[in-house]
Amino acid sequence: MNLKYVKGSYMDEIMYEGRPVLFTLDGLDEGHEEEAQQYGEEVWNWVLAHRSRVIAHAPLIANFKNKKWRSDGEPEVTAEEIRSYLSRITSIYATYKKGFDVFFDTNDVFDERSIVISMGKNFFFEGFKLL
Repeated sequence: MNLKYVKGSYMDEIMYEGRPVLFTLDGLDEGHEEEAQQYGEEVWNWVLAHRSRVIAHAPLIANFKNKKWRSDGEPEVTAEEIRSYLSRITSIYATYKKGFDVFFDTNDVFDERSIVISMGKNFFFEGFKLL
């Protein structure tokens, strides 16, 4: 990770499993590169270390999609398909020492919306949402 200050935020594009992940960090002014880098790496390492916990929710998300979000005539989605989507992180938006959101590439499943996992201060899980 090599965060650079751009228009009010620290940003970097991280390659992960052959795909770019946009990492944005707000809440620090220009000139705080060391703090930004340290916090950014802490968030990124947490995301990587807890990825399996997110993927474990695939059956629940598949059930939600099939029962509440599926259009007439649309085939049911499997937990395995959801697992593949949850392995595709598209971006992370963090606010220094206040939490972060992790966006997953689920546009094909949820009509151009992404599943987002929100983590609060001190890496406290706040929930899933569709954006």
